[in-house]
Amino acid sequence: MTAGSADRILFWLFIALVFWAPLPFASNRPWALSLLAFAMMAILACWLVLYGFGKSSVSSRVRRRGKWPLILLALMPLWALIQTLSLPREVVSILSPRAEHLHLPGAWIPLTLDLAGTRQYLLAGITCWCAFALVLTLVNCARRTEILLWTLVASGSFQAIYGSLMVLTGLEWGFLIEKYSGKGVATGTFVNRNHLAGYLVMCLSAGTGLLLSQLSAQEASSLRDFFRKTLNALLSNKIVIRLLLAIMVIALVLTRSRMGNTAFFTALAIAGLVAMFCGRKFSPKLLVLIGSLFIIDLIIVGQWFGLDQLVERLETASPEGEYRLAVQGRGANILADFPLTGSGGGSYHSVFTYYQDAGDWGYYRHAHNDYLEIAAEMGIPVLLALGVFCLFVLYRALQLQRPDHSRLQRGVGFSLVMVFVWLVIHSTVDFNLQIPANSMTLCVLFALAFASLLPSGKSAEHYRGAIA
Repeated sequence: MTAGSADRILFWLFIALVFWAPLPFASNRPWALSLLAFAMMAILACWLVLYGFGKSSVSSRVRRRGKWPLILLALMPLWALIQTLSLPREVVSILSPRAEHLHLPGAWIPLTLDLAGTRQYLLAGITCWCAFALVLTLVNCARRTEILLWTLVASGSFQAIYGSLMVLTGLEWGFLIEKYSGKGVATGTFVNRNHLAGYLVMCLSAGTGLLLSQLSAQEASSLRDFFRKTLNALLSNKIVIRLLLAIMVIALVLTRSRMGNTAFFTALAIAGLVAMFCGRKFSPKLLVLIGSLFIIDLIIVGQWFGLDQLVERLETASPEGEYRLAVQGRGANILADFPLTGSGGGSYHSVFTYYQDAGDWGYYRHAHNDYLEIAAEMGIPVLLALGVFCLFVLYRALQLQRPDHSRLQRGVGFSLVMVFVWLVIHSTVDFNLQIPANSMTLCVLFALAFASLLPSGKSAEHYRGAIA
């Protein structure tokens, strides 16, 4: 087996994992997360062996761009590992007095208040870091970038079709078992509709960027030329992508996720404005594409598949939402007690019981606010580091949309802006980042900001002057 074929095999194994991750309850089960983490680490280990023997390489440009994002993202699993270590009780009392107070007597204690939960959190962090690193190392040309984007479109479409059929037929099955929650709304193989909505938005972003990358840069010179280009577009894979985007929007509406839908259309509008600003000119084709997503999907398709019920949910303040706000207030109390070190990754559900009032409604495993939960579990410094990491991604996303970049680069930049805006909005009311499949997919997309998007082979030389 040659080095090139070994590299290709690793790439296709990675692509298979990207598609697999959301299937078993979004990998949000210990066995599913362990399997995903082991597979990711095994692929990265194999690549490192190839790299050690000089059979694989990473361009200096990718190393330079990806160094700091890799370091910042590594802080999450690294700190989770430190939280699981047994430290002298005196040291813990200095770093986290509240944790020392809540621990049972003992000379050596960890910083975390939920050792098992933090170990699982560590696995999720390693999975995300490995996925990010594998994109930088294996997705090393434009062709592989397109394959990765197509994989996300295919995965999102499968989830959309499966979730929609379960609602429309009344079968209501999740991943190989009958659904025990979320009946009457689309959940796919996820448990929670909001997490399927988040995953669909990321896949929609990937598909929209892929579609933009295939738009012709030439304007029609005549009416005949216009019809010829239109017919070519209808017979090409552009129409396939467009249909798949419509299917995913249908499923997004069927999730009845208020913030998921709101964040998607807001992200699409803002990304469109950013693209026109970065392109330094008005783009009729971009405006038509975004307008079609709004008009055709939101108004026409939405009317057939229950848009009115989603609008009703948007207009109605539910008791559950009020309780969520109250629960977020309790989470702020946790953060106040663990501002520096956090209570331990994955410990929110157990620590929350110390702060829950007798009148609080229900049992909450998460804060329904990713910012608050990450800060409470991992500490404010880790949250700030992740914020800087996201700003690195946004900066690269804006750079990629400059006019002197290739269409694929501009499409990827558009996707990243969409995902960034969605993340900022949806994270205020939900916990997508606590779901392994969603956090891993987010890292896969964000890694494209720093990966090589050049065509492989000799044609790459044509683009080298256009790459920042």
